[in-house]
Amino acid sequence: MKFFTETRYILLGILLMTSGLFGCKKDKNESSGPVAINAVYLQNVNSDVKDRKVEFARLGQTIRIEGTGFMGVQQIYVNGYKTSFNPALMTDNNIWLSIGAKTPTLDADPEKRNTIIMEKNGQQTIYSFEIRSSAPSISSVSHTMPKAGEKITIYGSGLQAIQSVTFPGNIVVTEGIESDDVDGKYCTVIVPANVSADGGALLLLGANGGAYSPAYFNFKKGLLHNFDDVNTQSWSQGRISDDLDVLLPGSGNGPKSQGKYRSLNKDGEVINASDALVDVTRYWINNGVWASKITNEVIPAATPTDQVAIQMDIYVAGDWNSGNIRFVVADGFGASRYALLYAPWESNGARVPFVNPGSWFTITLPFSGSADFKDKTFGDVLTVISTVTYAQAGPWLENGPINGVVAQPTNVNIYFDNIRIVPLNKPVYSDFD
Repeated sequence: MKFFTETRYILLGILLMTSGLFGCKKDKNESSGPVAINAVYLQNVNSDVKDRKVEFARLGQTIRIEGTGFMGVQQIYVNGYKTSFNPALMTDNNIWLSIGAKTPTLDADPEKRNTIIMEKNGQQTIYSFEIRSSAPSISSVSHTMPKAGEKITIYGSGLQAIQSVTFPGNIVVTEGIESDDVDGKYCTVIVPANVSADGGALLLLGANGGAYSPAYFNFKKGLLHNFDDVNTQSWSQGRISDDLDVLLPGSGNGPKSQGKYRSLNKDGEVINASDALVDVTRYWINNGVWASKITNEVIPAATPTDQVAIQMDIYVAGDWNSGNIRFVVADGFGASRYALLYAPWESNGARVPFVNPGSWFTITLPFSGSADFKDKTFGDVLTVISTVTYAQAGPWLENGPINGVVAQPTNVNIYFDNIRIVPLNKPVYSDFD
């Protein structure tokens, strides 16, 4: 009797399990009620808030759509783009969905842009939800110490429909901004008055969200030499000019000369090509004062050398088809040591065209660009220059091969001003408070 009783309970358990399995399978495939979307949540394992209710999401992000009636959904469209989903990652109340990189954003059909559409049983449920491209970023600024009223260009990615640019000192510009709304590679803006001389980062807000530039804009605290009120000249030789003060260029709304400046090939003479990096001009400033000017409060000594750089503003006349600027940081170790190179006609061992903006622009030379300073700190830089044979640093003009690209005769004339040390760190922008 005991055997039959136990057998009956076992068979009953198997029957209940089987019914449960068939019931689950039926629920998975059977159409439930009409679709309704209540909210969307961002899934972010790297955030303190891993499941956050949001009003927008970006390409490549994973979202959880919350609502009812999801069982039986046949198609999902994001901004009109058919988006695949895994039925195993859904319930009647939740669907987990990754927004594909090919999903259109600004170029989406205007009637379908910023929507999530679910199709079920021939019916469409439309939910308004903003879809943004990948987070924007800023790679460089054409001039980081311009005068008020001059036009600058900010380069990067995702810079479509820029609505505002915030300058150091919390000076916000919302008018006159021109964006590359097709590719999002740049925007232009007129520099306002009263930008803080302490400098800092630019903040751009646009269709894809916000982005910060490096904190080097108008960083006058790092100014080492400008031929006017901050003059630390040591000496010079070669084709260097005397101080010049004619407004350069004489027209246009791009950045212009600021008081006095000098030229590295004063007469625009042809510089013959060389098989080695032989300089034709040297200009020296006193690097013995750097430690007193760039204190720990200005740029911390512990800053990695890839986060701090030499900047200078230049204006180019002639054809820059060859020749380079060598900024020697620490003299006395030979021409190839402790030096930073700039040659815009060369990239990754190939010759590329140099596009002259026709106005002054800023070049940025991270200290890590020298093998002697790579993986070091700014404090290490200051230590080296405190022990050099000659307490001098500055730009040279040379015309030799760069990364295997042979030099050519050139008549390039490079005017320069505003030598400074700047930070390269960027504040972190968050989509959320």
